[in-house]
Amino acid sequence: MEEENELNLDLDNLEAQADEKLKVKNRFVKLSEKVAITSKERDDALAKVKAEADAKLNAEKERDFYKDFSANVSKYPNASEYQEQILEKVKGGYSTEDAMVAVLNKEGKLITSPETEPKPEVQVEGGSAETIQEGPKTLETMTPEEKLSALAEADKSGDLVKALRGK
Repeated sequence: MEEENELNLDLDNLEAQADEKLKVKNRFVKLSEKVAITSKERDDALAKVKAEADAKLNAEKERDFYKDFSANVSKYPNASEYQEQILEKVKGGYSTEDAMVAVLNKEGKLITSPETEPKPEVQVEGGSAETIQEGPKTLETMTPEEKLSALAEADKSGDLVKALRGK
């Protein structure tokens, strides 16, 4: 009879252990499902945030494009015909003016107004050689030796100290 009780206890023990293992297994399955669901939700949220950021960036680029386009259309009058192509270039990373030049050049419609400054005519009186009038030179036209000499003169006259003190 003792043997029979031992067998019954062992069977009860085995059933309890099997139930415990089944509970643990079910818990692992539920946790795995929960991790997968949470991960999917996180990925969806990140994708949504990225899509919203991209939409905002595109809207900003488009806004800046229309603002710059109207300012630059006077430089490139043919640009109005190719506005959509220019917008695509701007969305691709070009500045508005660069996109205008690229598209118009590609289409063969690039017309630039020559920006030439009128040069002052030098009137020479008598003889065929130009008369060079001496006057104060600018820093750009001075040689390094002339700059050093002018600095030494300003130091001797006290002008350098006055200039450094802001007087």
